[in-house]
Amino acid sequence: MFLYYWFPGYIFQGLSYFSWMTWIKPDNFNLAAVTGSQFGLGFNPIPTFDWNVIIQVYQPLVLPFFSNLQIYIGTFVSGLFILAIYYSKNMFTNYLPINSSRLFTNKGTKFVVSKVITNGRLDEEKYKAYSPPFLCAGNLLVYGAFFACYPLTFCYVLLDQWRLVADAYRMLLKSFMDYCYKLFRHTKLAFANLAHGNIKGFIVELSKIVTDDSHMYEGFDDPFVQMIKKYDEVPDWWFFMVVLLQQVPLSV
Repeated sequence: MFLYYWFPGYIFQGLSYFSWMTWIKPDNFNLAAVTGSQFGLGFNPIPTFDWNVIIQVYQPLVLPFFSNLQIYIGTFVSGLFILAIYYSKNMFTNYLPINSSRLFTNKGTKFVVSKVITNGRLDEEKYKAYSPPFLCAGNLLVYGAFFACYPLTFCYVLLDQWRLVADAYRMLLKSFMDYCYKLFRHTKLAFANLAHGNIKGFIVELSKIVTDDSHMYEGFDDPFVQMIKKYDEVPDWWFFMVVLLQQVPLSV
């Protein structure tokens, strides 16, 4: 891999983004928009010979085949939507590159945010004199997908994972009630020992308040939990010590 990387990384960098289809007819704008790798959609059966470019998206040695296939299909379908936005001239996208993460002005140049800001705030007069920001078709789809994902995530949890959420809140309430009972019981016993002059019993009962006898895997019975139950749990005081070691130097 070290020897091979010299070819796409240094000797012939065109192998990294191998837009060979645009070489067929370099002056064809539509061909470059659909198959180009730089500012196009990259619809190319052989898009790269650079392993670093391949693993940026697909991770073939880590993710299973069906995951990579889903990513590939999703990318292809998204590209079709981008083409529809671009060639329908929606929101003036046909004046811009079809796929770019940059913001553009109404003249097609790079949008410079500092030109519409005064003292860290938007200056409306400068904004009107300069230009509103324009997004390319690919960026419009990305932001649209982001805004769609947020409400869809809540809908998915409410419709499909509500049982898991309900169980989690039920366990939280049960843990809180158990702790309140434990706090009341051991506090009562501690002061009862103190009233009889039993200092050791007083300390023992107080220590039981902060001692957690429960197990974090209670209520779970999946294969992972069955395997991990064979090992001892990490005591809670370990976590308290880690927090102290982190916070004390910061406070000093």
